[in-house]
Formats: sequence, structure tokens, C-alpha cells
Amino acid sequence: MTDIRPELTPALEAYLVGLIYRNPRTSCLSLAELCGHVSHDALNRLLHSDLPWSRRLWEGFSSGMVAEGGYLLLDDTAWRRWAERSEAVWTDGHVKVPVGMRLWRKGGRSKVALAEEMLREAREHGIAPKYVLFDSWYAAGALLNLLEEFGWRYVARLKSNRLLSGVAVRERWRHRFGRGCGKLRKVTHEVLVVKDGRRYFVSNDVQLTSREVKDSYRVRQQVEETFRLLKQEFGWGGSSARKAAAQVAHLHLGLMALCIVGRAALKEGQTIYAFKHKLFRLPIPEHLPQLDAFSAAA
Repeated sequence: MTDIRPELTPALEAYLVGLIYRNPRTSCLSLAELCGHVSHDALNRLLHSDLPWSRRLWEGFSSGMVAEGGYLLLDDTAWRRWAERSEAVWTDGHVKVPVGMRLWRKGGRSKVALAEEMLREAREHGIAPKYVLFDSWYAAGALLNLLEEFGWRYVARLKSNRLLSGVAVRERWRHRFGRGCGKLRKVTHEVLVVKDGRRYFVSNDVQLTSREVKDSYRVRQQVEETFRLLKQEFGWGGSSARKAAAQVAHLHLGLMALCIVGRAALKEGQTIYAFKHKLFRLPIPEHLPQLDAFSAAA
């Protein structure tokens, strides 16, 4: 595997070491105490630097883990009281790789617009998913049309008041199950809508069976597991940084740490939780080991 150390500054390396080996300690002061060779001021400057965090995440950490096909998952989670963050995660059903992140704040760009930006970025990276999966919040006409323009297939939840060929989907089927094709309002292509109890799903792959639609959408639950991992194991439980730019840096550093540990855990045939538990009992290294050595150290 490629040695990632030459790409890391001392401050970036120390921050990652702290998140990987002692994730509850997420302030610059506590991380500096853990990694005595890097000062609190150096870590604080790292958070407030203008590094291209999204590009660095992809080029240095995510790209080598994404294979052809798989699923691209969109979702969001609360981050403190004043913001939410949206994330794009690639998975093949087993490996989960974060490939993009945006911070949303009230009064700023919409979450749909931020999701469109992440999708464009994923396409520029050369990602070509089997399906893109997301909930009803993101199933806006503009985003569905963008995916159709890309030639990408999607499966998403759909709100019951959406109009399919002029009729609200909740009015189309009286029984628990149903399916039909047509045009959604403001969507330029034909879609398949599947009813399952009180849930409605939509896809631009109109050849799918109802079972295939529901099975594909079930994969989306893996992004929720990724959020739990980040909050419990990689410092997303909180940060002392107050400015949005510093928060974005901290969140990206958590994503980088997840990629490093996920790759090493996969090689060892362990879950990330089990691998992380072993690391917590080890002495904190001065430098982040190469991935081969990092895996062997556990």
C-alpha cells in the first residue's frame, strides 16, 4: 500500500493520530497534550487554514478504496445546534468510504444544492455507482434530473403528496402494495414508483421489480452506521472550534481518520470497532505509521 506520511504536515499527522488512537480528546489543547511534539497553536492554525479539504480527502484517503460500481449514499445528520452536515458515502455493501461532505446552515444554500455539488464532484472523481440512494428530502426534481443527465440510476424515498402523472401517489393505490410508471412533476424522465405500506419509493430504473427497489434502498442504512462511527469513534461528538471553516476542517479530519482505520481493519478482517478498541490500548505514536505497519501494530 502507498505510504501516506510524506503528504502529511506535522500538525495534520498529529491531529489524525489523536483522532485514531484517542478519539474522545477532540480539542486542540487536549490533542496537543496527547501529541507533545506539536503545539496547540499549530493544531489551531491547521483548523483555520485554507486547505482544499474535500480534494485532500479524496486524493489522499478515499480514492484508493472506491471500486467500480457499488452504491453512492446521500444523507445528513445534525452537527451541534446551528448546523447540519450532508455526506456522500460510497459502499459495495461491506466497505463504507466517505467521498464528500458539506456543512449546511440556516439561511445558506439548500441541502439539495449542496447534494448536487457533491454529486458533480463525485462524477469528476470518476465514481460511477450502480445506484445513488437517498431519502425523500433529496428527491427534488432538480436532483433527479441531474442524475438522469449523468446517466446514473437512483432509488429514493418519495413523499406521499408527490404527483405521478398528475395524481398524488397516496391516492393511486388503495391496497398496501402497488407500482406504476409515469412522470413526476418537474421531472423530465419516466420513473417507477413502488408503494410498500405507508412508504413510497422512486427509481429511474423502470425495469426493477418491487423487491429489487426495496432491497437496493435498504443499503442506504449503511450511511447511518457511518454517522455513528464518526460520532463515537472519530471525534464527531464535538469540537471546540467555533468558526464554520474550522468545523469543516475538523469534520474532514474525522473522515480521513475513518478511511485510514477502515482500510487497516479491512486488511485484518476485523470490524472498525474491534480494530479501534485495540488501538486505544496501544501507546500513542509520534508519527502515523504507514498503512502496512499500522495494520500490523494492532
